[in-house]
Amino acid sequence: MKIATISATGLRLLGLVVFSQAAIVVTGALVRLTGSGLGCPTWPQCAADSFVPVESQVEGFHKWIEFGNRLLTFVVFAIAILSFAYLLYQRRKRRSLPKNVLKLAAIPVLGTIAQAILGGITVLTDLNPYTVAAHFLLSIVIIYFSVLNRIIAEFPAIIYKSANQNILARLLLLVGSIVIFLGVITTGSGPHAGDEVAQRFSIDTQIVAWLHADMVWLFTGLIIASYFVNRNLWLYKLTITVLLQMVVGYSQWFTDLPWALVAIHVALAVTLWVFLVKYVSLVGRVQ
Repeated sequence: MKIATISATGLRLLGLVVFSQAAIVVTGALVRLTGSGLGCPTWPQCAADSFVPVESQVEGFHKWIEFGNRLLTFVVFAIAILSFAYLLYQRRKRRSLPKNVLKLAAIPVLGTIAQAILGGITVLTDLNPYTVAAHFLLSIVIIYFSVLNRIIAEFPAIIYKSANQNILARLLLLVGSIVIFLGVITTGSGPHAGDEVAQRFSIDTQIVAWLHADMVWLFTGLIIASYFVNRNLWLYKLTITVLLQMVVGYSQWFTDLPWALVAIHVALAVTLWVFLVKYVSLVGRVQ
């Protein structure tokens, strides 16, 4: 049975929050992959005494790519604010929002502000690999709570979960998180630094890539096991995404990491994370 205590508009806004938070991760990756990480070499301005790119900048087209991504931050922030404001209005009007939905809706708002600050620190430290990695991982956290909130809003009721369902779902989420973390470290030690002056992690890229691949195989095994415990539409979508990721991942490795394939790999990684959180969040919920 489907239980809906939030209007269709509220659900759409929460879904838009998920989409926007995921989309800006991909555009941010494109900034890095095109070598535009320092297209605006300072922050909060883009150039000295100017918040927008100026003709005299030596960064060429890179400045427009980086500046465009900065502008998208305002769009993402506006969507998060609008979603939170609408839910606040709904609570005052109906007083029947599912538990914690309003609190969870505040996370993308605060998270986007934190991302803007962290992005500025990243630029001011010349794309330090630790701040770049933190920038990406913070987005993963924001997306997690955004997806969880969307699920809770539509399916607030939880039925009894078996021990096997709980353990396997949590293990799948944990291993999926490790896969993404190792992917970030692999990228941070590889050739796509975002700019020629940017430092890299002092880690053997081949070793960390092997670890990343091994965790992907473990993750795949857990997905197969999940079919015997709890299956839903998102598990099927997750399976397809993982298979695509494996094809792209091995292809990019054996073709010396062309930036276009790496961009697809990042986009699929974000998609995989959204599907994973949806699947895990729906385990045991009344639908």
